[in-house]
Amino acid sequence: MDKEKEFVNIIKNIVDPNYEAVGWEIGIGDDAAIVKGDVEGGPLAICSDAIVEDVHFNIDHYSFRNIGWKSIAINVSDIISMGAMPKYFTVSIGLNREFRIEDFEELITGIKECSDEFNAIIAGGDIVRSEKLFISVSAVGFFDWKNRKRGMTRNDALPGDKIGVSGFLGDSLGGFLSLQKNKNEDLQLISKHLKPYPNLSLARRLFSNNINCCTDISDGLNAELINICESSNVSISIEVENMPISYELKNAFPNNYFDMAINGGEDFELLFTFNDLPKDMLDQITVIGEIKEIGSNQITYNLRGNKYSPNLKQWRHFE
Repeated sequence: MDKEKEFVNIIKNIVDPNYEAVGWEIGIGDDAAIVKGDVEGGPLAICSDAIVEDVHFNIDHYSFRNIGWKSIAINVSDIISMGAMPKYFTVSIGLNREFRIEDFEELITGIKECSDEFNAIIAGGDIVRSEKLFISVSAVGFFDWKNRKRGMTRNDALPGDKIGVSGFLGDSLGGFLSLQKNKNEDLQLISKHLKPYPNLSLARRLFSNNINCCTDISDGLNAELINICESSNVSISIEVENMPISYELKNAFPNNYFDMAINGGEDFELLFTFNDLPKDMLDQITVIGEIKEIGSNQITYNLRGNKYSPNLKQWRHFE
């Protein structure tokens, strides 16, 4: 178990031993919590996420406007993967003494642009002094309960379900590596890394079509598949050749694009399980595998009929 997951388990054991008793529907450990309440439209989805200089971004490569955008986008991604629509954000920002006014204006402009793009509101926050720039965002989302009365979670995958994903996998990691190598010609990959765009329209359609199991791909496909396995007590079979990989990633990294698609974080695409979807929705997604009964090997990767062993050196906060 990685150290970040150990920290989360400690929090769950101390803070959240019986979340149902305190009025929650989904507690600590999913993309967002779902909190019961007498609110028009039903319960609320609540999440929090932060980005920190030299951990999640480098100011040599990011514009302050893109940093602001990303701080909101990653929270949008968590909210929509639960089936909710983002509504309110509070934003806490840490700045050093030398931070320039014009850079701060760019940062706030990026925050405002992203919240406007997803029809949400910046409701408040805090500013503190910090040696490194950081932005910590808390988000609240509302559910539309007209057609269903539950959110989408990680713990509802069933044996026999197909596994679907949106978009391309690995592009954000490709953009990150391109920036490190000063390969500025890989514009699509770099754009995916610098300015992620969560797929709200697809998330809304998944929710309205009664998809129960969904998460966003923030820590990489393999890590999110593990989360589904552990939460739903299932195993998973993935067909590597079916994974959606862009021409740009294959062209820029011809020797390891499969592993980049499996491990690359911050794609912020949707990963979900399903039995059936309308044909026009099937045209918008890629089926990459199937949910199996629980087994000794939780995730099996297959490539053209043979077992595939990816390099699983995924990025972790504390390693």
